[in-house]
Amino acid sequence: MSTVSWIVAWFVVNTALGLGNTVGYHRLLTHRAFKCGPGLRAALTLLGAAHSGSPMVWVGLHRLHHSTSDSEDDPHSPKFRGFWFGHCGWLIGTDRAPLAILFALSGFGQQAALFVHDLRRVLGRNPPTWRQLCPDLVKQRLPRFLDVPFVMSGLFALQLAAAWFIGGWWGILWLWALHVTLTNGSWAVNSVCHWPAFGTAPFDARDDSRDVWWVGLLAHGEGYHNAHHRYPRSARHALNGGPDLSWLVISALVALGLASDPWLPRDYR
Repeated sequence: MSTVSWIVAWFVVNTALGLGNTVGYHRLLTHRAFKCGPGLRAALTLLGAAHSGSPMVWVGLHRLHHSTSDSEDDPHSPKFRGFWFGHCGWLIGTDRAPLAILFALSGFGQQAALFVHDLRRVLGRNPPTWRQLCPDLVKQRLPRFLDVPFVMSGLFALQLAAAWFIGGWWGILWLWALHVTLTNGSWAVNSVCHWPAFGTAPFDARDDSRDVWWVGLLAHGEGYHNAHHRYPRSARHALNGGPDLSWLVISALVALGLASDPWLPRDYR
């Protein structure tokens, strides 16, 4: 493959997997901001799982975040333990900036954390308490399967094998760059968009959430986090304008008859 081909492939895959997280895991599974059929739901779930882990764990943590936002019980608020803890240090239990930065740059660090998470679960040290926060997903076959220990690690192993088969070490480097971008774009919503030095807070969300337009670019519209915390169920986050690719995709799916009932706040319908 030529350099241009690698770049184009990175952009396409990055966008597809990112939308699996934003449209699938976040707006569909967590907040039920719109409805769609089982086939599209499964496709979005699998795209999200390719880099974000078990949908049950993700949804459970995010619902906990909303119910405890920027309190001491918030699993990844930067308010009490610092910016880098909120960015990714919470995943490895550290608020030390150097360790968190190294983890953020590791690319595959999240996949290693998911493996350790499942290992602790098998050893009985990590009971699946997250299932209490997503009883709707417990009833569904695919989320239950993806929550089985080491299924996520197996999915990542397939990614490594495919990258090696296609491009050898260049393929592995491409996959590393893909995961670095995906993870840090997603984590920036937890850190940058809850840090007072960035963005604006046009809505009264009763926490430290911020609207940061450039995170909206990185994370397909998720950067309008203050608006999201004010209206968690809204299918559109950039309520006052700005880049929100996830909303454009949802709108397109509705126009094509593949999705329905996108929820918006009354004043923005």
